[in-house]
Amino acid sequence: MLKKIAREGLNAADRLCIAADNLAGERTGLLVTVIFHSLYPDRAHLGDPALAPNQDVTVPVFRSFVAGMLDAGYSVVTPAEVDAGLDEGGRHLMITFDDGYFNNTLALDVLREFRVPATFFISTDHVHEGKAFWWDAFSRNLASQGITGAAQRREIERIKQGAPDAIESELRRRFGDRVLEPCGDLDRPFTASELRQFAASPWVHLGNHTRNHAILTRCEPHEMTRQISDCQQAMADLTGCRPIAIAYPNGNHSPATVKAATDAGLRIGFTVTPKPAQLPLAAGSERMTVGRFLFHGQRDIQRQCQMFGARAVPSHWVHRMLHSAY
Repeated sequence: MLKKIAREGLNAADRLCIAADNLAGERTGLLVTVIFHSLYPDRAHLGDPALAPNQDVTVPVFRSFVAGMLDAGYSVVTPAEVDAGLDEGGRHLMITFDDGYFNNTLALDVLREFRVPATFFISTDHVHEGKAFWWDAFSRNLASQGITGAAQRREIERIKQGAPDAIESELRRRFGDRVLEPCGDLDRPFTASELRQFAASPWVHLGNHTRNHAILTRCEPHEMTRQISDCQQAMADLTGCRPIAIAYPNGNHSPATVKAATDAGLRIGFTVTPKPAQLPLAAGSERMTVGRFLFHGQRDIQRQCQMFGARAVPSHWVHRMLHSAY
């Protein structure tokens, strides 16, 4: 009951701030970056146990998001355009997808229709090994044991504290050696040949998401460096190009993480802190810690689009305070 009251109060505060922002006038000199993970073909596929409960974004909803942001006056940009410097009088959007799900190919028709680019951050070990992402495998196996909701989220948060190899070892111990076999096209990663073909699209740009989705702030310095540099090399081998942008898994970053990324030749870094970037982006830490907003398929699309560019949104403040604990 208290959580429901708090959510309703926060939503009301958000609405008031958005209304005040509209009265204050349009913000310019802005870069808004929005993060997606999986795409479902349609509503009939929502709730498929192959995927952990996530953003519930279908292709039609993704299309509505893109249309809504374009209608709001945003231009969609690539990492190279951000690196070169954006028009400080404009409103800019980066569309990003994390992890490297094969289902991200479902975005292509929308990108072609609107002639806009998106950036896809890839964990390259998953491409090479064809293994499912551990959170999907863990979630569906917990659900098969009757563990759902808050209890499942607590289990996922607990296991997430470990290194990727330790997480995968625990899953194999608990659920068997085949636990990381994907169920099908919805939860599997790209294959190497599929990623090369995907990267050939003019609407596709690729980025670094570490070798095996390691939370970098929990890695020893040498492992942090390897996670980033190995992904850079793998991307070069797979596609012929080295990324200039990195999305930190789980958004976790530190000065050491930023240094490891810049030492590997990366020029832009993305977190999951929900805040727009005010232009111009300063060189150094500001450019390497750009915030991103999480889009939710079951929430009002227009309102979310308004919140992304607003000057002050209370629910975003709450998220920032909670995420700062990592």
